Amino acid sequence: MQADLIQKMQKQWRRHVKSVKRIRKALFVDTFQGPIFVKGYDSLQKVEWVVFLTEKLREKGFKRTLQYVYTKDQLPYIPHEGRYYVATKPIPGRDAQYDTFHDIVLTVSCLAEFHYHAQQIKGGPVYPEASVPILDKWEDRLQRFQTIIERMKRSRSLGTLEKRIIKISPYIIQEAQSALDFTKRSPIEQEYRQSLIDHCVAHRDLASHNFRIGDQTYLIDYDTAMYDNQLLDLVQMMNRTLDQQAWNLDIFATMIEQYQRWKPLNDQQLSLAYLLLRYPDNFMREVIGLYGGRPALVSKKIDAYLTMIMKNWSHRMTFFQGSRHFFREEADSDSSIVV
Repeated sequence: MQADLIQKMQKQWRRHVKSVKRIRKALFVDTFQGPIFVKGYDSLQKVEWVVFLTEKLREKGFKRTLQYVYTKDQLPYIPHEGRYYVATKPIPGRDAQYDTFHDIVLTVSCLAEFHYHAQQIKGGPVYPEASVPILDKWEDRLQRFQTIIERMKRSRSLGTLEKRIIKISPYIIQEAQSALDFTKRSPIEQEYRQSLIDHCVAHRDLASHNFRIGDQTYLIDYDTAMYDNQLLDLVQMMNRTLDQQAWNLDIFATMIEQYQRWKPLNDQQLSLAYLLLRYPDNFMREVIGLYGGRPALVSKKIDAYLTMIMKNWSHRMTFFQGSRHFFREEADSDSSIVV
């Protein structure tokens, strides 16, 4: 970290810095007044929105979130060379793990409580969308995945992992196309438009490390949060969890039950949650991350994760065997979701 930035931090936050250590996207800054986490943003609009959202959630009763350290001038950030730095108090505990039942229950309950409070929050940035964002995202991801697979097939030097990815790719692509088809015929646009009317904020990055588990469970990192359909958060969390739980239907039922203690779902939303799970997002995301630009070194962790998804594919297919029961066929129109 630059010496002049450290000096500015010490002056504005009135803390004497002892050491600085990078942890993911943040810096762990140890000071004589206690540790803080420091994070930099390129956009003033982004940092103001993230802080505003956090403070509004706390005001509405959601305490399972970050606490910002304000400067001596009562600002939540320090501007420095075109960037904006915020400091938060550390949250005691550990990262959540989606492979343990205990953590699954705690995190899905925390998410539901976040959603309960993250409604009617006005004043955030509005991103005009001509279409439903999730459909654009899924179509783009599928196209990128198909491009990578075709490039892999033309390669003369493939490793074991690449060969396995190519082998399963027809099933991944077929599932993605099916998911896109039924999502377009579902009430997804209706749900999205209602979310905008109700000023509902979705987190949109439910990686397990964004939950901290200690005496309480905390949900952190609102960098991707925006007005959107909150149901997609639940779907994203269940997708990541069920991949690690061999698509156990009891785990799915438990997550729905825990979520509804804070945020009840109607029949349409329950059906939609089940159907949206079918999009194989995790596998394609990891493959695109590895091979979408310059080929990256495949770590043992990523290899194990992709291998786990492929190993559990048969369980996944069993999980979705009843999906057609959610549609009714009408002679003179497209299929529609059963509610």
